[in-house]
Amino acid sequence: MNKFFAITLFLLLFLCVSCENKVNFPEKEISDEDEIQDEDTDTVQELLFNLKVEANEKNSLSCRLTFSTSDERKTFVKYYSDTHKGYKISEESAKSEHYFFLWGMRENRDYKIEIYSDDAEPELLASAEFHSGRAPDYLPLMYPGEHNKAKTAEGFVLFQYAITDLDLMVPVALMLDTDGEIVWYYEYYTWFSNSFGDVAWNPEKQTILIALLKNASANDSLAEEAIEIDLEGNIVWKAPGIMSYYYGPESWHHAYYMMKDGSVTFPQVIYDDCIITDKIVNLNGATYDELWSWDYRDYFEKPDCATAENDNFYIDWTHTNSVSMFKEEGIVYVNSRNFSTFFKIDMNSGTIIWRLGKDGDFTFVGKKEYPWFERAHDPEINGANGNKVIFFDNGTAERGFSRIVEYTIDEKAMTAEMTFEFDGINLGKGWWSKYWGDADRLENGNIFVTIGINDMQQISRFLELTPNGEVVWEFFFEKNDDWQISLYKADKFIPPLEFVNE
Repeated sequence: MNKFFAITLFLLLFLCVSCENKVNFPEKEISDEDEIQDEDTDTVQELLFNLKVEANEKNSLSCRLTFSTSDERKTFVKYYSDTHKGYKISEESAKSEHYFFLWGMRENRDYKIEIYSDDAEPELLASAEFHSGRAPDYLPLMYPGEHNKAKTAEGFVLFQYAITDLDLMVPVALMLDTDGEIVWYYEYYTWFSNSFGDVAWNPEKQTILIALLKNASANDSLAEEAIEIDLEGNIVWKAPGIMSYYYGPESWHHAYYMMKDGSVTFPQVIYDDCIITDKIVNLNGATYDELWSWDYRDYFEKPDCATAENDNFYIDWTHTNSVSMFKEEGIVYVNSRNFSTFFKIDMNSGTIIWRLGKDGDFTFVGKKEYPWFERAHDPEINGANGNKVIFFDNGTAERGFSRIVEYTIDEKAMTAEMTFEFDGINLGKGWWSKYWGDADRLENGNIFVTIGINDMQQISRFLELTPNGEVVWEFFFEKNDDWQISLYKADKFIPPLEFVNE
């Protein structure tokens, strides 16, 4: 080994050790063609150099990998530990300056990072090491239950949680893998918010939208209602600041969505005399100027304020908790919990095309003791031409249990048939969630369920069900004597990572 090559290796090792990581290059015989002869100095032309591994200060379960190659080439990276098979990330095009963000790591692991030339016969160019950190120590206890790996959908679960003791609320979003390991987190401490609201994964942009539960201190100051971050934790968008708070006048509640055109959609709170109702709005994402809206008061008669107990008592009239907007098709679906009705609305005219529910426009096909959903949460449109709708059916105290139901609807015949139902009672997994919950159909046909309970006698949890109602994955959350973990909703998605299974 000549002096120049030795010094180069020493500097590379020093740089990596200084950030508590190690770098290695595979041993390689140097042929006459690899050597550059010079009368004064013998040098070696290296394929890869400037290799650097840096921890991500926003998330200790991730790091940044950068390196240069002597020519433009397409590369890929594998990273794994002794107890975690890890992932593979590939570049889309050839380049000489390379950047990889390595994430999805489990806590407190020694990860080996391998860099390969992406040729027909991949060549190991270099390797490095990185030790992952830990998630925040204030997180509640979380533990897995049943897990049928062969039938569980691959992916990560993105969620936020609430605690019935408001002093313990924190603004944090998390991801779990199917083994129940924390693989990502994000914290956003501000003076005006102590918790996150809606958290959603955007697969097209590979970003995460986080709605903020602004507290009353924001009523007199401009503060954003939502942020969009990338996986590294960088803020790529903020909602315009407004002077209001969560569930305050003109503010959002329950669900905050970013559309493909950059606009945002949510139920907006309306205080009208003695009632609380909603206006569904679509706003410019940069200015909050209104682009479209729909108001219940234009189509339904308001309750009589004589039913209110006094001037300070509000009637929670409509309580919208979900909006699904398809701007290209000119259709929006709106779910009113207190009406127990799911609406399909023409965006051009505002006309209600149909109502699904007990007092709706569809005839129920079949025989069921409880044919219709009651006080449901977060319905999701599925199937061919949107002919299937799945609900987290909270139910009422009289019924005494919650369930997951899916209807297949025929818009020509105006019939609705219940084609899926799960309440878990026969499996000893029954529950009643008065307020919160979510059910989503996954790509493999399974249903991912968020059972979020504000009830000290029950435990909040996630479930994954097969199309025939078999529980294949279960995950529980801590319940203290004095407080309870509650879950509003969660997304299970396939991350932009290739899972290594060999």
